[in-house]
Amino acid sequence: MANDSKTTSNFCILSGNCEYKLDSQHRVAVPSDWRTQSPSGCFVLIPGRDQTLQLYTEEVYDERIGAKLNSLSVSNPADLKKLRQLGARTFKLQCDKQGRIQIPQILMDFAQLKDTVAFIASGNFGQIMDGARWKAEFEAFNETGDSFLDVLD
Repeated sequence: MANDSKTTSNFCILSGNCEYKLDSQHRVAVPSDWRTQSPSGCFVLIPGRDQTLQLYTEEVYDERIGAKLNSLSVSNPADLKKLRQLGARTFKLQCDKQGRIQIPQILMDFAQLKDTVAFIASGNFGQIMDGARWKAEFEAFNETGDSFLDVLD
């Protein structure tokens, strides 16, 4: 499927979805039009809900996630535990010359990624999930109607 991206000031909008094969070292290419949103070629990869990974440009991560993290109290034991657990699973990744990132094993396990991964645009960040799982979800959703359009109301 097609991928399109555009930037409005410092805010990036990703669109589209695609699937790529993982290589034996867990490397996978970031969609080329998504890479244009990060001139440095750096992305931040974190765990997401529903066994997905979330891929952010550094700028969007700082603005969207960094602000939330900064609001947590370092004197609160529950907040510190959350910060430790998320911090241990947050990775700043640099694209190589082929535009690939290497997904760390801890995140491979978290998202149960196998041979193929799907990149799914989600506004100003991308989601990564197992390709077969994405295909099944996408097809099942097509059979249930257009309720995803509720986000536009």
